[in-house]
Amino acid sequence: MTMERISNAWRLSKSSWAVLNKDRELIAIPVVAGIAAFIAFVALVVPPALALGAFDETSSTNPALYLFTFLGAVAAAWMSAIGQAAVVAGAAQRMDGHDPTIGTAFAVARSRAVRLLEWAVLATVVAVVLDAIEQRLGIVGRLISWIGSVAFAVMSFMALPVIVFEDVGAIEAFKRSSAMLKATWGEQISFNFGMGLISMIAIIPGVLVGGALAGTGVTPLVVLGVAIIVAWIVLTVAVTSSLSAVFKAALYRWAKDLPVDPAFAPADFRTAFRPKQ
Repeated sequence: MTMERISNAWRLSKSSWAVLNKDRELIAIPVVAGIAAFIAFVALVVPPALALGAFDETSSTNPALYLFTFLGAVAAAWMSAIGQAAVVAGAAQRMDGHDPTIGTAFAVARSRAVRLLEWAVLATVVAVVLDAIEQRLGIVGRLISWIGSVAFAVMSFMALPVIVFEDVGAIEAFKRSSAMLKATWGEQISFNFGMGLISMIAIIPGVLVGGALAGTGVTPLVVLGVAIIVAWIVLTVAVTSSLSAVFKAALYRWAKDLPVDPAFAPADFRTAFRPKQ
């Protein structure tokens, strides 16, 4: 059964790529979102941290530092959610027979900006609570945190498509996502595992080439090697993130009896949901 699920995840990844390949410019969206997330976090955390003496041991427990760190995490999560929502929207536009662009995809995500901010707050609060449990309860806390993280990721798997297509708040999106996936968590974990495995394998060539150049000790080659590693990892993460968004869009549309790209065979989705009534 495990091999069957992994095989299905691989097929779905290839189908997602067939859709994404028609609009490869969408791959740039996770990169833009990632840069925006980094800038937002740094802008909200670093200046206040420096002003409050974050590197001073006597000020390290200043509650204001935790507040700004939380706000920075929310802002970063918001940028990331907007990027994922944009790719989901772009994939749906393709499946509706349109020719999506980065502009049209982001336009849909911007129209859900407030909803996505709600989602970023919810996701960050969950992460903070689980981290607090892990820090306070030792080994038991780490186990609880891991289980909680996996459960939240699985139950919220379809939350962003729900927000994009149904324009509902974070809590309602989580409820609807849970209702769609609570009986099929194994398939979604398999898909995520498959994407993680693909990502790791894809990263290897860039790391090997970059590492070989960096290992020469020649400064220009070291710089080039590090640049290759960073660029390759960014590209790999952008592609896998985009593939995941395309899959979510297709899975949502199939569940709602909406047109799905021919690259996805109906049989691929039958193990992801119970037979529809």
